[in-house]
Amino acid sequence: MNNFVKGMLVGVGIGLLMAPMRGEELRKLVGERINELSGYLPQNEQIDAHKHQISDRVNQTAGALKGYAQQAATTMKSTASSLSDIAQNAASTVRGSGKDVADTTRDAINSSQPSMKW
Repeated sequence: MNNFVKGMLVGVGIGLLMAPMRGEELRKLVGERINELSGYLPQNEQIDAHKHQISDRVNQTAGALKGYAQQAATTMKSTASSLSDIAQNAASTVRGSGKDVADTTRDAINSSQPSMKW
């Protein structure tokens, strides 16, 4: 720990000896540079305008997505209804065909048996 403190003191001493200017001058220079750089940043009005544009675009996109979702839901309901109708028609056709096959089979069996007369 003793060596650490000695190293730190030597570093601070070298920093003070090598410093290009006094603290007051350095603070003034840093303040001037900050003022220069702040001229490159957009003003609050410009930032507000960009925020409004982005907000409007987000709202438009959200509205469009909501519309697409409603269209998809409507299409799905319509498709489900159509599939239900098709399934009911198919079931009815199968029942009718099954009845026809049963009737034809019964008739064929009845016609192939010899009739018995007493």
